[in-house]
Amino acid sequence: MEQSELIELAKEFSIDKKLVEILIARGYDDKDKLYKFLYPSLDDLTDIHKYAGYSEVIERIKHAIDNKESILIYGDYDCDGVCGVSILYNYFKSIGIEAHCFLPNRHTDGYGLSIETLERLAEDYLSDLLITVDCGITGVEEVEYAREVLGFDVIVTDHHELGEVLPDCLIFNPKMSGDDCFRHLCGAGVALRIVEGLGGKQERDKYLDIAAIATIADVVPLVGDNRIIAQAGLKNINSLGVRRGIKKLLATCVEGEVSSYDIGFKIAPRINSLGRLSDANAVLDLFCSDDNFLLDSIVKQLNESNAKRMELTNDLADECFELLKKYDFETKPAIVLYNAYWDDGVLGIVASRITETFKRPTVLLTKSGEVYKGSGRSVKGIDIRKYVAMCEDLLIKFGGHTMACGLSLEEKNLQNFADRLNECIKNDFDVSYFLPKVRYDVDMAEVDSPLDMARGLKMLEPFGEGNLGVKFKETVFECDFMQMGNTSHVVSKRPDKEIVIFGGLKYKQLLSSSTQKDLYYSLSLANYKNRVYAQGKVSALTCDKVEEQGDLGAYLMTGIASGGSEIETIDCDKAIELGGKYSTCYIAYDISTYQDFLARYNEKCGYILTQNRVSSNLTPVTKLIFCPTSLKDLGYYKNVVLLDRPLDDGIFNKSLGKTSKLYKLDNNQILGKVKEFLPSYQRLGEIFIAIKRLLAEREICGMSELYSALSKYINAGYDEVVLSAVVLAELGILNISGKFSIDSSVKRKLAESKLYQKIQMA
Repeated sequence: MEQSELIELAKEFSIDKKLVEILIARGYDDKDKLYKFLYPSLDDLTDIHKYAGYSEVIERIKHAIDNKESILIYGDYDCDGVCGVSILYNYFKSIGIEAHCFLPNRHTDGYGLSIETLERLAEDYLSDLLITVDCGITGVEEVEYAREVLGFDVIVTDHHELGEVLPDCLIFNPKMSGDDCFRHLCGAGVALRIVEGLGGKQERDKYLDIAAIATIADVVPLVGDNRIIAQAGLKNINSLGVRRGIKKLLATCVEGEVSSYDIGFKIAPRINSLGRLSDANAVLDLFCSDDNFLLDSIVKQLNESNAKRMELTNDLADECFELLKKYDFETKPAIVLYNAYWDDGVLGIVASRITETFKRPTVLLTKSGEVYKGSGRSVKGIDIRKYVAMCEDLLIKFGGHTMACGLSLEEKNLQNFADRLNECIKNDFDVSYFLPKVRYDVDMAEVDSPLDMARGLKMLEPFGEGNLGVKFKETVFECDFMQMGNTSHVVSKRPDKEIVIFGGLKYKQLLSSSTQKDLYYSLSLANYKNRVYAQGKVSALTCDKVEEQGDLGAYLMTGIASGGSEIETIDCDKAIELGGKYSTCYIAYDISTYQDFLARYNEKCGYILTQNRVSSNLTPVTKLIFCPTSLKDLGYYKNVVLLDRPLDDGIFNKSLGKTSKLYKLDNNQILGKVKEFLPSYQRLGEIFIAIKRLLAEREICGMSELYSALSKYINAGYDEVVLSAVVLAELGILNISGKFSIDSSVKRKLAESKLYQKIQMA
């Protein structure tokens, strides 16, 4: 498209031309498509009569309504299923039809339809018509049993991928329709369209708020019909007419205007938590009741179960991350972990966390009765359900969609499944596919007005799967960042824009230097004390000079270790041979060592990731680091090579995994640069007094927190504070393990510090 056309479109839609370029690249490549994206309208939803099977489903439900048949709605226990069931139940209730709802218990009933559960429901409700929501498309045997043995007439409404054989009943699943229909609705979106067919558009619009929550929570693509539903529903949620239960829940966890982020990370986890830990049926009242006492009780229960869910999630995540320190990332593109004693209610959440952290598909499984059940999550470009389906002969049951799946299998097939899944993915994706990347869409140098850009971004919301948030890159040299109060965060304030770096206080000196830095951030519209401005939140910072990025303080911390074991000495050629795409971390503490090794490696292998080319990432990509800011993630590497020596290598024994191997190239210690920060006896005394005063007033955990809090007592640089603290710790005067504390009973002279003497003699 010509520049003149871009400019005209930007003027017409009142957005920055860079946003027009992004939208064109995302497929909105003409005026009509742009208009429909920027101004989504309920009138543009897919014509419901185009969907395959839709008319028959509506006709059957209308027959049940006219004949006062008893209806049983059978949903899934996640947010999408709860919302979908609530939509149908509320509609039936509004027209005077008695309908019963059932959400299976994750722990006792399992996912989807089961014969045992159906038998129990047949006895309890004696219903004529069974309608599934967000499940059932793979329940071929279960549907047949429900119809032939239990006497139910069955309608399956679902949105998950189709199996080779479909249930023998009426079905409404958008994926059965052609490309002229929107095929990516969530389960609640399907329920919403059913209400439209039964009661018209006016009835449909009453439940947009519920459908929007499910659409955002289920991570379906926020494009087309889903974008229309999500945006319209968010408008309803932010209006005064929001239903009482949602309003009460929002009051406990969201301030101000509700965004898709709030739904995805605050509301949905609370709704999901009850189904994960106990029974989701109580959540239905959140959407279906107006009883204040009942709603207050449910909201309290959701917040409590969410807190418990977070605790279980963190515990399981910690355990999985520890297991991954022995994982072969070089040959296995997917992560498959299993344990008979894990809580199955949080497997999906932890799988998502691992996927996000390590940038590769993840499946977690635990024992449930006599079989193993689990959840899988994937990364962009890899259809997890497709690859799980390639292992179908090893599975009892499976289902899901591109980014998530559920499955069950016998214990004897666990390892075979893990091997097969990895082999299938490996055949289609080179291991380099999983290398971390810093993504950005717009260079801020090409943006005329950050404020206008932020305003334009509001028109692109809600962001999510299929409509990713826009990322920005800004190149800065000298940049004035100020500490935010007493926190470890810094902010740069400009007339119409602020840039915030959380935890960025330790980089304040680098940020104010004339060295070129690249900041990567998201941009949003902010409003504080009637001042409207653009706010950028930095997610990555890279620097063209690696030596400027090194954290000398982290190097100094190695000096408090002791008892370093014998390390195998290798030459440079052997060190390079250890490389591969994953598994080896090279560490340099001297810039000349770093530069020499980088040149040698590039000459032999062509390329190696360095810390100035990509933001920190837990994935153990073979990498060259100068003065690492943290050693905690070294356990994920098979090999760690010290290109020159730290003050004490004993600290690496605590950082490495059980299967990690430590090597060194030589025994040179890098003390010259450290010496310039070595305080005199008098200066160390001043810093000690300031630390003592600070610790008498508040708790401190960590060097960054110590430095940021100490700034109001004494003018000292970060490296000087760290070196002083480390020397005091070596003498036993200051405890820096966990909560910092002073041991007043210890009386030591500075001359007794071996570390101080070592640096002084350099």
